[in-house]
Amino acid sequence: MLLLMTSVSVIARVAVFALVAALSGTVARPAAPAPLSARTTCWAGYSYDGAQSPVQAYGVGAVLTLDRPPDVYSGHVAAWVGVGGAGMGPGGADEWLRAGIAHDAGGGDVVYYEYKRPGDAEATYVPVEDAQPGVFYSVMVYERAVQRNAWRVMVDGVKVSDPILLPGSHGVFAPVATAESWDGGVAGSCNRYAFDFANLAVRTQFGGAWQPFDLSRVLRDPAYGIDLRPSGVTAYSR
Repeated sequence: MLLLMTSVSVIARVAVFALVAALSGTVARPAAPAPLSARTTCWAGYSYDGAQSPVQAYGVGAVLTLDRPPDVYSGHVAAWVGVGGAGMGPGGADEWLRAGIAHDAGGGDVVYYEYKRPGDAEATYVPVEDAQPGVFYSVMVYERAVQRNAWRVMVDGVKVSDPILLPGSHGVFAPVATAESWDGGVAGSCNRYAFDFANLAVRTQFGGAWQPFDLSRVLRDPAYGIDLRPSGVTAYSR
């Protein structure tokens, strides 16, 4: 989510390693004791609860709901759908686009999108509107049918971004829909959240119809809970 700051490249690579480990279950637990604000022990750095599509696709969307206000002790939490990641662009460059709901420590709940292109010094974070608990937000990230490698973001049926060029992205990325927590460098700190993803869908053909998101490849952090249903996911702190 907010992988921009001055240490963006380091933070982004930590994030992608955590994402891969969430799929494989191989990340080590932090050795340091959790701070008093933590309710249980979380992995250091980034934690993910969601799903990754087992196939490449040309778009991903969901109806996102903030089920309750988050408690963010350090760093941030987010629920997002998107494509790409650190080291996933041409020649191992960082390249991604994602959109969803975010909350920084000390801040508020925001509908946002973020992108990083090869050669960009930092990711670009764009707030769209304030988010409210219990409100449904339809969020889509998709490749334009009239222009390969050009992507857009749509929120509640409105195009909120200009075309975003992601070189080499056509037919390459397997979309992700996930809740995310970053501990802000306070290892073991478990931020608290409850997000719902409904009507999860992917576009498996370029310019084609939307299809149900295959939820067979699940991301899990043991400190968080995830409930799956045929067309959605609920991710929450325990």
